[in-house]
Amino acid sequence: MNKLKKLLCILLTLVLAASLLLMPASAEETKEDDYPFVFVHGLMGWGERGMLDKVVPYWGLTTGSLMDYLNSKGYESYAAQVGPLSGAWDRACELYAQLTGTTVDYGIAHSAEKDHDRFGITYETPLFDGWSAEKKINLIGHSFGGATIRMFLDILANGCPEEVEAAKASGTEVSPFFEGGKGDWVYSLTAVSAPHNGTTFIESCDTSTKVVTDLMYKIGASLGMTNLKGVYDLQLEHFGITPRAGETDLEYLARVINSEEFMSHNDNAIYDLTIDYALEINDGIEILDNVYYFSVCGDATHYSSVTKTEVPDVSMLVLLKPYGTMMGGYYDKTTAGGVYIDKTWLPNDGMVNVVSGLYPVNSDLKCVKPDGSQGYVVCDGYKKQDFQKGVWNVLPTQPYDHLSIIGGILSNTVSNVRHLFIELLEDIKSTYGNDGGDNPIDNALPFKDVSKDRWSYDYILRMYQLGVINGRSETVFDPTGNVTRAEFVKMLAGLDGVDPKAYKNCRFDDVSDGSVFAPYIEWAAENGIVLGYNEDEFRPNENIKREQMAAIICRYTDYAGITLADDVPELSFTDASSISAYAVDYVKTLQKAGVISGFDDGDGTYSYRPANFTTREQVCKVLSLI
Repeated sequence: MNKLKKLLCILLTLVLAASLLLMPASAEETKEDDYPFVFVHGLMGWGERGMLDKVVPYWGLTTGSLMDYLNSKGYESYAAQVGPLSGAWDRACELYAQLTGTTVDYGIAHSAEKDHDRFGITYETPLFDGWSAEKKINLIGHSFGGATIRMFLDILANGCPEEVEAAKASGTEVSPFFEGGKGDWVYSLTAVSAPHNGTTFIESCDTSTKVVTDLMYKIGASLGMTNLKGVYDLQLEHFGITPRAGETDLEYLARVINSEEFMSHNDNAIYDLTIDYALEINDGIEILDNVYYFSVCGDATHYSSVTKTEVPDVSMLVLLKPYGTMMGGYYDKTTAGGVYIDKTWLPNDGMVNVVSGLYPVNSDLKCVKPDGSQGYVVCDGYKKQDFQKGVWNVLPTQPYDHLSIIGGILSNTVSNVRHLFIELLEDIKSTYGNDGGDNPIDNALPFKDVSKDRWSYDYILRMYQLGVINGRSETVFDPTGNVTRAEFVKMLAGLDGVDPKAYKNCRFDDVSDGSVFAPYIEWAAENGIVLGYNEDEFRPNENIKREQMAAIICRYTDYAGITLADDVPELSFTDASSISAYAVDYVKTLQKAGVISGFDDGDGTYSYRPANFTTREQVCKVLSLI
């Protein structure tokens, strides 16, 4: 699979979309397992209806389409598309119209206040058929998409009396979206790296558009976006804003961001992302008792004893590092609305402060339910967790920057992003069938020979959920069993998402073209990941040695554009002299990256045992860590 070295996304985004004409409930009963997952992008993002998504999918970015992957694993998933620069209200209305296959209705009162047209895009067909109280949806929003889906759910459930009254006064039909009463059409809401409470990315720039424009140009240039025309839709026709003749997508984007006409009316994402207005939005959104709420955010900074601030990790995308540094040192300030920014705001992912990504707070800086009780619980892990309805279930913060958490720009791997979202979706599905989340379904491994306290359990679970490994049978995994060279290559190809149909013949004489392993071995050979014993011989049925595994893994990371860490103190293995010359550097690279650690000899020393065969559980660990 070719790695697209492209980049996208630039800010964060906060709001979803709303505007729905009643959809008839499906005549056939829908099971919870059939509840679709609807993904909503952040600021400057796009969805599957846009042409750009065919080139670089927002969800997955350089790791390939996450929607395609999740659908292939049985999770019905859709990537909605709303206004990249639009405010939360407008995006919510657009999401509603897209889900119902209708014309976007921004509301009479809102449109009059913001001085734009009442109606927008017409969606000829819904995102999928049958959305209703019987076929609920699971909403997932990244960045500003988190605010979008929160706004969307609130209007869906509680409606907007002002819009109902305005429609009645004008003698026109009100959108069912503004009538409310559909809170039971949503099962769960998950925010990924969402600036619930605004971001100091905007505050530290003094809400200036220059920094936004500069970042946009850097990202657009790295993507080659300056050469694209007609593939990126800002969806601002209701403001009367359309591309000019001969204008590139990037030039159009820059013109809009720098337009006083658009940026001054306070109906845009930039304004919604300020801390003061984000809290004002939060004041009007309540936590619903019938919905499961989840949040997960990234942190790609660490404390510096030199600067006494938070500074970017080496893994943070280079284009985000200036902003991560700026946010990491921005504190002891007070917003125009009187919110004091202390040092808790310093850790960030390059665009969103960790403290803002955990859960939304109101103007009193509290996260509370309508009855005044605490509106969040902190979860200590993804497994064996009792998730609760009607509160924010705060999942562990992840070591990713703002883009790598959705696929990365050369700063994440296929394994990481896919596993993260598989875990998120499984967290949601674990609550199916519960009356309140007290006894979630246990999504444990089916293998009786892998106990939950085994050192390799989490690694095996990860590879099993990704579909990289299977058991010897339905109940036996055989964790200490050996792995053949062919099996190892197939696992690696599975991690990379290789399409076996693209490789019909294998170059090695000892690998039959009819073998299930043939296309994967040919993929690895074609891309320099395996070399074989010679040009004719691969020896697919031999068990793979630990030093051979190290060589193949390092060649794979080179092929995939994965930058391994280099911060683990170097170990001097007691049997280093027995490592074959070709593998010495490979073993050292993986050890310093923390991917391998060797065997404890019991006397304070470690050995590598290069000629030992690699076991199935060892493979799961290594593949989980690259």
